[in-house]
Amino acid sequence: MERGRKIRTWRFLWLGRWAFRPVNKFQVQIHGYRKGHQLLATSLALPREDQATLDRLSDVAGPLRPREEFEPYLSAYPLPSASHYVIARTWQDSTVPRAGCVRTMSVLIEMKDWRQSAPIGAALWLLSTPGLPSVEGAHSTDVEAIGDIGLPVAPEFNASELLEAIFFEEFMPVAMFDAPSPDAIASRVLAALWPDIRSRFALSTFALSPRKIGGRDFDLVFAPGSAKSKFTGWPGRRIDGRMRQTGRHRWTNAVVRRVFEDPVPKLLSDQDVQLLRGADVQSTSALRIALLWNELVAKVERSPSAALGLLDIANSGLVNSDSAARVLESQVASAAQSAAETLSSDDAWDFASAMARKMQGSDMPSSQAAVENLVADLARRSPSGAIDLLLQPDSKGAIAALLPSIAAGIGAAEASPAKDALISAPPEVFARLLSSGHGLSKFVLSSEELIEKTSGALLDLEPELAKTADAALLPWLVRDQHLSVAEPIFARLDAPALMKEVKWLELKNGLAATELCRALLQRARELKVLARFRDALVSLEPSLPRDDLIEASLSATAEDARWVISEGAITENLAAKLLYGLLEKANALEFRELMSDAAISSWVIGNLDRFSPELLFRAALDDHISLDAYANIAFVAVRKASGVDKLEISRRALKRLLKVRFDLEEEVLPVLLNSIETQADARSVAKSGLALELSADVASRNLVLCERTHPPVRALFVSTADEFAHRLKDRVDFDLSVSAFDACARIMFDAQKNSLKAYQLAAGWLVGALLKARRRPVSLLIVALFPAYYVGLESDDVSVSFLGLSAMFGRDPKKYAREDLVDAYLYSSWKPAHLALTAIRCGDTIRIFDRLLKTYGGEEYLLRISKEISEFGPEVQGLVKSAIAEVRPKPTRKRKP
Repeated sequence: MERGRKIRTWRFLWLGRWAFRPVNKFQVQIHGYRKGHQLLATSLALPREDQATLDRLSDVAGPLRPREEFEPYLSAYPLPSASHYVIARTWQDSTVPRAGCVRTMSVLIEMKDWRQSAPIGAALWLLSTPGLPSVEGAHSTDVEAIGDIGLPVAPEFNASELLEAIFFEEFMPVAMFDAPSPDAIASRVLAALWPDIRSRFALSTFALSPRKIGGRDFDLVFAPGSAKSKFTGWPGRRIDGRMRQTGRHRWTNAVVRRVFEDPVPKLLSDQDVQLLRGADVQSTSALRIALLWNELVAKVERSPSAALGLLDIANSGLVNSDSAARVLESQVASAAQSAAETLSSDDAWDFASAMARKMQGSDMPSSQAAVENLVADLARRSPSGAIDLLLQPDSKGAIAALLPSIAAGIGAAEASPAKDALISAPPEVFARLLSSGHGLSKFVLSSEELIEKTSGALLDLEPELAKTADAALLPWLVRDQHLSVAEPIFARLDAPALMKEVKWLELKNGLAATELCRALLQRARELKVLARFRDALVSLEPSLPRDDLIEASLSATAEDARWVISEGAITENLAAKLLYGLLEKANALEFRELMSDAAISSWVIGNLDRFSPELLFRAALDDHISLDAYANIAFVAVRKASGVDKLEISRRALKRLLKVRFDLEEEVLPVLLNSIETQADARSVAKSGLALELSADVASRNLVLCERTHPPVRALFVSTADEFAHRLKDRVDFDLSVSAFDACARIMFDAQKNSLKAYQLAAGWLVGALLKARRRPVSLLIVALFPAYYVGLESDDVSVSFLGLSAMFGRDPKKYAREDLVDAYLYSSWKPAHLALTAIRCGDTIRIFDRLLKTYGGEEYLLRISKEISEFGPEVQGLVKSAIAEVRPKPTRKRKP
């Protein structure tokens, strides 16, 4: 290669666009003898101090003995300004007359280039000129033009002690004596150094005495054995270069191989540098870390604990976490697998515990998974060991992170050891396990003893732990045996979770776990979300358990009953069943509230035929139900009831319904009236049905309906005719309707035949008052009762004053009775024919008619009677006509003149 002087140029590289970079240059100085040792030529002017240093160190390294010769040697050192690093070769110059002269060629490398690339091979090639270097060689040289030049191979020598002194022990200057090929050794050491160390490292491959730079000793000098005496005061290490010494440090051989055997000397491989990136890679501690790292990586397969050392290094902050993690991902997985196969149970648990703590916070998913799998497997094989692990101090939560794996492992273990381990676990540990794994949740719910322990552990948990434990257990709570566990969990459910849980139970067993379902219902009550709970139930598939739960959710309130009526998603039959249930379980106040609601009572009326007699009986006895509803209920109830119940219903219902008018009275009251069975009830009906406080309209209706009852019941009313008379007398105004008085008359007619005593009492109560009620339609009733009074006047036990007559004692009472009767008819609006009937029934028609004729207007009234009797039968007509004929004066015959 041409070594002529070159002008500094710019070289262009195409990198997708034009870019510029300067070419690195070597600068050269030549020193030699010219009236003393001095600079002969240079390609670069240096500052005074730098030049003075270079001038001094370019001279021979120590005084030569007479005729002593030496091979060319190397020197390497930084200039004081640190602008350049110098690699120099010194030759013995025998061409000058003065002994001990040398010629030195110094290659100056810019420090930045030296630190980045350390072109030692190129510098050595430039210094390998045959013979003494000439002053023409002092020119700048393109480093790239020289290219990559390999370093010479070092011979065998005491490399172990040399490298231990430099890299593994407290660093001191090193003097090596009688080393073979010092240049080869020094160049490889220099190339292996880290940039920072290399930029300040000073060495000489030949020194007859200690050398210094900037007031300090060279870091490494090579000297012949004959010069040892000159190094008596040497402050550093002195090493015999020819001795073979076994390495005293664990990584000595590895470093020897890297520096002196590998083609390119490197203390740190590219992987090591990547591992240490971001850390101080230019220190002996970094080298030790890298070497230890590689050693542990190689041992992982044989010794799982090596992975713990790798984690310690990764956690030390002295290595790059990303690079370490990439290596650890596979190494930790391998160690975990090896630990499971080779270590005893106790040792494996210790290993897993250490791994978990050392890996905490790292981003190594595969490694985490490997440790979790190891823990799960250990927990499966040794559940008690898992409990012991959880009892260890865990301030940073590393062991807590393994809870899901431990729980899964115990859940997969054989039943007996797993059960024993869990029962022995302290409540806090047991609760933490429960909160961590669904597999364990299923297991603990399969044993009565563990169910009991679980329910106890859930009572006093911290909120966060309770939350996770609840979430783990909840999916497995599907049987009534789990109730004791479910209760504290359900007590912590909010409304959305509650709705979700009821749907889950329906999915798992169709709500067959009735006690669990009732516990959910209770929680809904506590949260006041019963309406939402019912809506959730209605959305489920119809089933008997679902319907029973809906029924249990209902209270005997009008609101709930209206929900049943209006909920379109339930069938008509279910709605009926639910409403019946509400009515049956309602207390008196609730029942009254239900039946007082218009919508509910309307539904009840429309579905009475479905009601049980018992429920109808209860409703019929409640006087607070709305009138229309009550009337309907009584109507149906009395027809379905029998015996004492029927009689009680009719009594209660008649007592209320006889007092008012209502829509269905023409249907309901006859049924009720026809249900009575005793004379006492008939008398009670007469008493309440004609009570003074009742309106004339209502009382008239009652009297008419009583008379229209079925024969057996009507006979009871006939037997109590006196009660009707009593109640009518109380109504002084006799304000009833025509039909009512006519009905009462018919009762009295029958009473005359079948209940004479009652009939006579009735006559005694009423006749006097009736005769005065001349503007009331009571004439037929007079027809019925007056005969009893009239006939009774002949009896000693009949008091005239009691009958309300105006007769005086000692006079003929019948005469005055006839007068009162005739006066009453003559001056009233009554039918004249009824007077005739009354006279006939009294058996004293002639006398009564006779009295009529003697009264003013009587003749005319008698004519009206004769006209009205056509509506009666022939017998009555005959009697009336005969009596009229009898009382009328017979025409007198005129005497013939």
